[in-house]
Amino acid sequence: MLKTHNPSIMYYLVCYDISSNRTRRIAIKYCKLAGLVRVQRSVFTGASTHLRIQEISNQLAPLLQPKTDSLSIQSLDATAWRRWQVAGKTLDKTAIAKQRGAVFF
Repeated sequence: MLKTHNPSIMYYLVCYDISSNRTRRIAIKYCKLAGLVRVQRSVFTGASTHLRIQEISNQLAPLLQPKTDSLSIQSLDATAWRRWQVAGKTLDKTAIAKQRGAVFF
């Protein structure tokens, strides 16, 4: 069973499609500040607090172009995290989980 030491920490998947280089750099900055790990060019995942994730949304939403840009933030409970499947390039979910003090039992 996957548990975190801090009950306010959850797993998140953040994906974006942003046309502006400047806004993309801001997205990367806030994802990293939230403790997320980049798994693809526009996809970050990992454990974080709801407040940090909300900060990503609050900072980026006013900068997004409604006709071309998108930001998707999905929370993942322990079951969803365990069932998450990745094909192709190997993704070490255990290493990502450890970044925020998660423990597998």
